[in-house]
Amino acid sequence: MTLAVTGPFACGKSTFVRMLGGLGAETVSADGLVHELLAEDPATVSAVVERFGEEVLGEGGVDRDALSRAVFGDPEALQDLEGILHPLVRRETDRRAAASEAELFVAEIPLLFEGGRGEQFDLTVAVTAPEERRRAWAAERGVDEGKRRAIEERQLSGEEKARRAGLVVANDGDLYRLEEQARKLVEKVIGRKFSDGPGQEEE
Repeated sequence: MTLAVTGPFACGKSTFVRMLGGLGAETVSADGLVHELLAEDPATVSAVVERFGEEVLGEGGVDRDALSRAVFGDPEALQDLEGILHPLVRRETDRRAAASEAELFVAEIPLLFEGGRGEQFDLTVAVTAPEERRRAWAAERGVDEGKRRAIEERQLSGEEKARRAGLVVANDGDLYRLEEQARKLVEKVIGRKFSDGPGQEEE
């Protein structure tokens, strides 16, 4: 069973995916793959440096902060960067899904529907959260309101993502409530039953 998780920026997607991993799913994150490519893949580093210059280099591959500054507010530069990274991320996600022997394989893909990938998974899940929470969580990550809005302008709205998804997870409570939804999702898609305690499988 393959499942893709999406949602707007700072809605709790990564937390939800980690919870699914704790319940036995094999997981992969598109953002995590980008981190790996920029830090460890010589071909990717070379392509990025060729396009954006030596100033984006850091001690361990591409300096993500420098790269972010190079593309922020420049749609053409951002499109070029996505043209380098997105095919590589898609290929590696597909490779891991095909090789997985887990009952449930979960991919966290922020631009799932924007990239036309929704039909490639058995089930799609949109995580939603109230805007005031997303604003606060973004600020905790050092993302100011201007940058948050710029990120969201590149994406479908949270409402549209939810409309397109096969299932919606509302991250509007505490972490226990979110994990409860993760357990119910696993129970629904692969039939594994869990006790009421967080992350505890029944004997």
